[in-house]
Amino acid sequence: MRYTMGPLGVILSAVALPGCDVIDALGPTKVTVALVNDGDFPVEVRIFIDDDQNVLETLIDDVGVQREFTLAAGESIQFDEDCDDLQAIIIDEADLQLGGIDVGPNANTKVYRDGSDFGCGDVLTFTFSHAPVPIDLDIGFAVQPG
Repeated sequence: MRYTMGPLGVILSAVALPGCDVIDALGPTKVTVALVNDGDFPVEVRIFIDDDQNVLETLIDDVGVQREFTLAAGESIQFDEDCDDLQAIIIDEADLQLGGIDVGPNANTKVYRDGSDFGCGDVLTFTFSHAPVPIDLDIGFAVQPG
């Protein structure tokens, strides 16, 4: 009897081989989040992500995964999250640090959701800026398709 492998068997065999990027060939698996401080002062940022794209905005900070960052003036950082893990994202609070203390303005965003606001493979960019007299903090949001 002769054994032949179907298409699924070929894919599974290739995945088992070290160094194969077959999974990547099937499509993107990550979402990139970029944080950009366009201001003249540090910004402390608290983000929540959730693996449920339908999570309620009022619950995401209770059930989501929290990430915190401090961006120096002019600094940019980025990180990747698995698409299955990042189905919803919110900046719960961003604080402009005037004089190194927490007395500056703050801001937050709505919940951005996979499917309606972004997709797997996209780059989500949050840009923090303020007026010449730092009485406000703005958070811009842009999506670069992957």
